[in-house]
Amino acid sequence: MEKMMQRRNFLTMMGATALAPVLPSLGGSGATAAAAGYNRYQYGLAVFHARTRANISAAGIAHRLKVSVPQAEAMIGEMIESNFVKPVIGGSKVKAVSNITKPDMLGFERAARQSSASAGNAPQRAPTHSKSPTHSERTTPMNKFTTLSGIAAPMPLINIDTDMIIPKQFLKTIKRSGLGVNLFDEMRYDDDRNEIPDFVLNKPQYREAQILVAGDNFGCGSSREHAPWAIADFGITCVIAPSFADIFYNNCFKNGILPIVLPQEQVDVLMKDAEKGANARIEVDLENQNITSSDGDTFTFEVDAFKKHCLMNGLDDIGLTMEKAASIDTFEAAAEQSRPWV
Repeated sequence: MEKMMQRRNFLTMMGATALAPVLPSLGGSGATAAAAGYNRYQYGLAVFHARTRANISAAGIAHRLKVSVPQAEAMIGEMIESNFVKPVIGGSKVKAVSNITKPDMLGFERAARQSSASAGNAPQRAPTHSKSPTHSERTTPMNKFTTLSGIAAPMPLINIDTDMIIPKQFLKTIKRSGLGVNLFDEMRYDDDRNEIPDFVLNKPQYREAQILVAGDNFGCGSSREHAPWAIADFGITCVIAPSFADIFYNNCFKNGILPIVLPQEQVDVLMKDAEKGANARIEVDLENQNITSSDGDTFTFEVDAFKKHCLMNGLDDIGLTMEKAASIDTFEAAAEQSRPWV
């Protein structure tokens, strides 16, 4: 009922001809960010948050982005100045409603710009990790995962959904390769396809990251398999988080990625370790099911025995079927003899 009331209020507000501002003028975007203490990466996340919701609040942005409420209020103020959102009158917390037209929210205009720019202008990254899949066809064997020693990128956001991992406009391909350049596209690039320097994977020390340490409920949202494809194509073959969305979690194993669930306090230790940059490498041992930080802290993790077998032997669903190739050939030969008319 509360959600229905929020949607009803939103429709009513969108019908108004004008709304009085609830925030004072904060000057230019640079001055706003400097005064409030947030960076362009955080502001980009806030804009992404606003683009995908009917209404936003400072409390909601603060919770989602792990920033203070005053910082979130300043971000909303900057978005109001940029005409991304409209302010809402009333209440003790700063709120706003989306001012983006429906086609913009669906990404049609952005997709048109990106489709012509991504091939020639977007920076390319060649995966260097030997376990990262570079195959272009669904039938190519999956790479094996046994052990990994790599740089870990910290991404302490909760509820990172699959549209953040690979936006909807890049789902037209049925190949696994080529999606790494668009991994976290909305957060990595501005509207002119320039890299946002503050985004973690754009920083020099994390460009060759092979492990991602993330927040709770990673991979939620739609069930698109392009999300693990993009992660693997970038070169990341292990994601560590307190929890995962079920479909994303299962898709990872079918694409050579090891998703590891650890208690929040252990994830916090690894997140802090990852913040050291390229000087710290995290060790992952799938056979013995343990992780070792650069400081020597060791954590054990649970993994389904069958999924572990598949990952260590590079077996996706097609690979599992092909293990029975001899039996399939025998059956087909016998069927041809007994039913030659088929």
